[in-house]
Amino acid sequence: MLDAVHLEQQGTPSLTFVTEPFEQAARTHARLYGMGALPLVIVPSDYLDRSDEAVAAKLTPMIDVIIDQLCATAGDR
Repeated sequence: MLDAVHLEQQGTPSLTFVTEPFEQAARTHARLYGMGALPLVIVPSDYLDRSDEAVAAKLTPMIDVIIDQLCATAGDR
């Protein structure tokens, strides 16, 4: 989280992937570091048990959000 905060503070868009069980902790840490709006992609925790194809099927619908976040500037969020 701290790396993502530092990148954002330097004007480099970042996107942090977090599994569902750690979403609240990630948001809390982002707020503690002064970046409550830090962009996160929340992924199902069961993706680790899946084949590459199953992971791709779960994440493919998120690709537009991922690209938009990475191409945004810190002021656009």
